[in-house]
Amino acid sequence: MNRFILSFLLFVGLLAPVRVLATHIVGGEMTYRCLGNNQYEITLTVYRDCYTGVPWFDSPAYVAVYDADWKKVGPTYSFTLNAASNDTLSISLDNPCLTVPPDVCVHRTIYKRTITLDYSPGGYTLVYQRCCRNNLIRNTPDPLNTGISIVAEIRDDALLQCNGGANFNSWPPVAICINEPIDFDHAATDPDGDSLAYRLCTPLNGPDSLNPRPLTPFPGPYEEIVWVDPPYSLFNMLGGIPLTIDANTGFMTGIPNTIGNFVVGVCVDEYRDGLIISTTRRDFQYNVSDCGKTYSSFFAPAVSCDTLRVDFVNNSPNGDEFLWYFDWPNPDLSSANESPFFVYPDTGAYTVALIAQPNDPCADTSYQTILLTNRFVAADFSYALGPCNSSGLVINAQDLSADTLSGLSGTQWTLFKNNVAIASSTETAPSFLLPDAADYLLRLVSVGGNGCADTLLMPLDAPIPPINALEQLVILCEGDTLGLFPDADPAFQYVWSPPDDLSDPVAPNPLASPDSTRMYSVTISGNGPCVRTGTVEVQLVNSTDSVVVTADPSLIVPGLSTELTAIFPGAEGYAWFPAEGLTDPTSASTLAYPSETTTYTVRVELPGDCDALGTVIVTVRAASCEEPYIYFPNAFSPNGDGENDVLKLEGLFVEETYWVIYNRWGEKIFEADNLEDAWDGTYQGDPLPAETYGYYLRVRCVGELLSERKGNITLLR
Repeated sequence: MNRFILSFLLFVGLLAPVRVLATHIVGGEMTYRCLGNNQYEITLTVYRDCYTGVPWFDSPAYVAVYDADWKKVGPTYSFTLNAASNDTLSISLDNPCLTVPPDVCVHRTIYKRTITLDYSPGGYTLVYQRCCRNNLIRNTPDPLNTGISIVAEIRDDALLQCNGGANFNSWPPVAICINEPIDFDHAATDPDGDSLAYRLCTPLNGPDSLNPRPLTPFPGPYEEIVWVDPPYSLFNMLGGIPLTIDANTGFMTGIPNTIGNFVVGVCVDEYRDGLIISTTRRDFQYNVSDCGKTYSSFFAPAVSCDTLRVDFVNNSPNGDEFLWYFDWPNPDLSSANESPFFVYPDTGAYTVALIAQPNDPCADTSYQTILLTNRFVAADFSYALGPCNSSGLVINAQDLSADTLSGLSGTQWTLFKNNVAIASSTETAPSFLLPDAADYLLRLVSVGGNGCADTLLMPLDAPIPPINALEQLVILCEGDTLGLFPDADPAFQYVWSPPDDLSDPVAPNPLASPDSTRMYSVTISGNGPCVRTGTVEVQLVNSTDSVVVTADPSLIVPGLSTELTAIFPGAEGYAWFPAEGLTDPTSASTLAYPSETTTYTVRVELPGDCDALGTVIVTVRAASCEEPYIYFPNAFSPNGDGENDVLKLEGLFVEETYWVIYNRWGEKIFEADNLEDAWDGTYQGDPLPAETYGYYLRVRCVGELLSERKGNITLLR
């Protein structure tokens, strides 16, 4: 009998579907052609990665048809794999100085089948689905769990007019080169001569790795893939100079700046009499590689003022031989150094050229025009105080810069607060808000018509009362005095109240000696328009004051810990006693591992050399799973009077619990597996009658202690 069961299970296992996870999808598209009499030839083109992709192309490939309400129409169509259509796409580069990357290879296969599509309002969507995409994709997260939905949309007008869908003329290049322009014609041909409009579109997601090859593709609407944002999005699929496509011609341009694989989508919409009747989607993958081209790149200041020396920085990413021309094409002013400097004979405009690998047939040259001139601009400005309110003080600035020879071409203001930039402007007469008392600097950069600049940096006299430096709470030891505002600026006027217990109510930093905790207010004014008010609370403490001290939990079993916490505003230090068994006896919070019931005392150090004390008791008790540490009532009264309205287990050392309630017929009407669970006397939302119910209770406590019991409870109304 056992051998029979084993053989049966093995047989069932062999019949179970195999989960074929694909890691190969590169892209694809689906088009259609009307043959007449509601017959349509469907062409499905699928692309896979030669190297990292598993498995081979689907045989067969499954295509489903859905109407406008996403209801499946007809059978799921099987498209047979034609081995003769499997090919490897060629890789070619237009520039002979580029090298074809060795790690790029794409296979293509084409499926065809004729199906019947009767007229349906709203048209149809045909879909083929597969998971998963290439693991090397950079612009979408989790590509090994991201599928593809290749669709063809046929509108109802297209069905009525036996329309044929647009077909892209050629597949994009398999490999493109980093930092090289993408110039590719995505133009399509429409058999009916309809108008075509091109656009970038986000590729569609598909099934995940749990069901990579659905035997019946899922109905829509289909979600789009997720972009790794930033930096990628529909408007920047590759990075670098973003891809763009001409809406009228389908010509795509862009310059990638990152090596890797990237998912890209292109859609062509077919219009007839101004109405869209069909859309063809193309989902493909750009493989951006380093094609080994020599690049020339350098930096030099566009304008050099009051100096004839120019330092050049070579930014070429490759190459080991360089030739500079400092006045192109004059060969007398040249250098073969990697990053040279050059002293020009006179001011003027010069064209600089850098040739990388000058003796190589694939040499690359970059150019830049620089201007050597003298500075004639002089930066200058003035400022005046504006209004002051709760937001701060307004400063009105005025640009007084001049360039008598070439005139001014630009202005840049920057406001700094404590050496951090907080505002900027390019206006001639800007206004800036100074929010509070601080060190402010205003910088003006004035640019002359010849490109030279001059900078003026000026500290601002901002008479803002320093209310932000006032401490709102200070600690005073009993019998002492303290100053209310040690950091007060004596350049302002102060009025303190109440004047009682103050040495001088109009002093910037009066001494206070209250006999209890007290709140003082102050009004600060100065030579400017700003007036500020604030408060200082003086908290009087002595050594008998209690500190808020807690132990969580306050009851533990031997070997476990509790967290001790002391709270006192303004504290400067802590000391716990006894210190044995504490992880940090000088911290506001520490773990304690007492072996017996212990009273812990904390001394809190306060400003002014005084301190406050607090205590907490931690009870250490051996764990027990019996009463009174485990309590389960034998009656409760769910009548809404706020007393004994629910049945609940109470316990001190409980780690796991399970209890269940039965009615008189043995039917389970409530169960709980959490200490916080409670029964309110109802079953399936209805109150139960007042009578006796049975229960079973199992509790596991700290130390693997186990308690089980059963009995009766009485429900009272």
